[in-house]
Amino acid sequence: SDAIAGIFGKHSVVTLSGDDYHLWDRQKPMWQVMTHLNPMANDLEAFCNDLVSLTDRKSVSLRHYDHQTGRMSKPFLIDSNDFIIASGLHALYLKTLRDCYDLKIYLDIDEDLRRHFKIERDVHHRGHTIERVLGSFKKREPDAEQFIRPQSRHADLILSLQPMHPRMLAGVDDKHPLRLKLVVNTRNGFNELSLHRVLVGVCGLHVDVVVSGDGADVQLSIEGEASAEDIAMAAEILCNRVHDFLDVSPQWQEGMLGLMQLITLTHINQALTKRFI
Repeated sequence: SDAIAGIFGKHSVVTLSGDDYHLWDRQKPMWQVMTHLNPMANDLEAFCNDLVSLTDRKSVSLRHYDHQTGRMSKPFLIDSNDFIIASGLHALYLKTLRDCYDLKIYLDIDEDLRRHFKIERDVHHRGHTIERVLGSFKKREPDAEQFIRPQSRHADLILSLQPMHPRMLAGVDDKHPLRLKLVVNTRNGFNELSLHRVLVGVCGLHVDVVVSGDGADVQLSIEGEASAEDIAMAAEILCNRVHDFLDVSPQWQEGMLGLMQLITLTHINQALTKRFI
């Protein structure tokens, strides 16, 4: 979500994070019997009301969940903006939430890769013990299966980051950096062939395309390294309409994160085009 905000400029974006709607601080005993993945542990009604208010150009009062302390901040006011980004474990859980979006994205990280990233983040950046993180995997898996993964069926765009080879996760270090591929599933899109040509011709990537029988579902498997400059050039070719709405130069990332930015922007471009149909 930060990378998407970088496309439009943070002065044009307001964000809602699902973490800010946890019902309790980390120290509360309810977390002993319930995980963050359970919708009942989150104030999704407030999440929904705040998103609707921002969509209606109204300001809302929020509290921020601090991952270092496990506590909520004091309330503060945020204003609506040109672009509204809602993210979190339950961003596609309620129909009213889904009805607010112009574009619905589900991030479907390879499970072993997700665990690798979570251990890196929670142990090295948030100060948790490895035992605590491994225990959370086991505790949260039933809720992930029941509440989180089914949300993917509501997405317009599914981005799946995967290791090039599963065995690479066992030996990641400075001499053996992790190499990734991106598998993209889109529904009811119409410019995937143009995207394929640009990714190959401009970015020099290897791309495999699989199209469903009715043409509604398209899967792209993307491998290779792309520079931020190549991704910026690809965006200029693919997304003329969106560029008319930008008042800053997008902050393009390199590699797979930059490709996620580009593919997201092409789908925003499609959403704008469909408004005229």
